[in-house]
Amino acid sequence: MDINDLDYQTLQVAGHRSTLTIRIYRPEADNSINSILVTELRSLLARIEDEKEIKVIVLEGLPDHFCMGMDFKALSDSSSDALTELDPNEYYELLKQLSVCSKVVIAKVEGKANAGGVGLVAACDIVIAGRSATFGLSEALFGLLPACILPFLIRRIGYQKALWMALTTQSITSARAYEIGLADEVSDNPDDALRKNLLRLSRLESGVIKDLKSYAFQLGQIDEETRKLSVGRFNSMMSADKVETIKNFVQNGKFPWDKQG
Repeated sequence: MDINDLDYQTLQVAGHRSTLTIRIYRPEADNSINSILVTELRSLLARIEDEKEIKVIVLEGLPDHFCMGMDFKALSDSSSDALTELDPNEYYELLKQLSVCSKVVIAKVEGKANAGGVGLVAACDIVIAGRSATFGLSEALFGLLPACILPFLIRRIGYQKALWMALTTQSITSARAYEIGLADEVSDNPDDALRKNLLRLSRLESGVIKDLKSYAFQLGQIDEETRKLSVGRFNSMMSADKVETIKNFVQNGKFPWDKQG
């Protein structure tokens, strides 16, 4: 595969030996998620699935923002119909693609990972966090649920800790993320930690990686019923009043419990 042929609006892609680095690149929107990002990332993952020379995918963001979840600003600038632009089924399938991809997927997290960004982290095989990285699920503040995220987060950190993150809505430090299993390694130098991982991972056979991930995913018990439940729950809660809540937050900095006006 010729890296020079890859041209995306929301991603920057670089290859080195058996590693493909994918950077989420929406600096104008704090690396938030829109339909273009989901489509491009899904397309890229599908394209490299059968590229045997690629063994490892590194998913990274920007120094201050790994990924901030749904693009609230775009929503606040448009009508409630904008919610349909980000198809929850497509986002869920993206998380599944990351989980079942035949490559080792490493999330290198620096800065903030919030909401849907935490979903991306949870779906990866290995998570390397910078010391200043933070992780949070803010959905409940806006009367929403992390519906598509929870199956993958529960799979990674367990039911109770996933529920705790969703209920408290507070961002946690990289050290706390390591304690609960959301991060596998915390480092003052994430690039150096990544390099050490790549030295060993590059020695694995592609077939072994594929078989191990396939087997592990089957043990995780995420199936078609899980997808239907997650996507259905997301769709059912996206009402006009939730859109207004989000708009009020983006435009006026007010949460639902703040006085209007």
